[in-house]
Amino acid sequence: MFRTFAIAASLTAIALGAAQAETLEARIHSAAVKACAPEASTSAPASHYGAITQTCVYRISKTAMIDMQAKALEKTKSSTAGLSN
Repeated sequence: MFRTFAIAASLTAIALGAAQAETLEARIHSAAVKACAPEASTSAPASHYGAITQTCVYRISKTAMIDMQAKALEKTKSSTAGLSN
């Protein structure tokens, strides 16, 4: 009985972790779209708007995800630093 409960709890934790990652990614993408809106309204030809916006969103999203991963890694290292001694 306990084994079944432990497995169910593990699967729930994995599912929640995946949902949080998707949510974070979606929130970062939304923020990037909003941040790039002014760039799309420059005086470039209309044919360039899509490319300008896509490049901007990609650049901001990628940078934000790298920053978040670096912070998470640093947090993990600092929280486990005392355990290795």
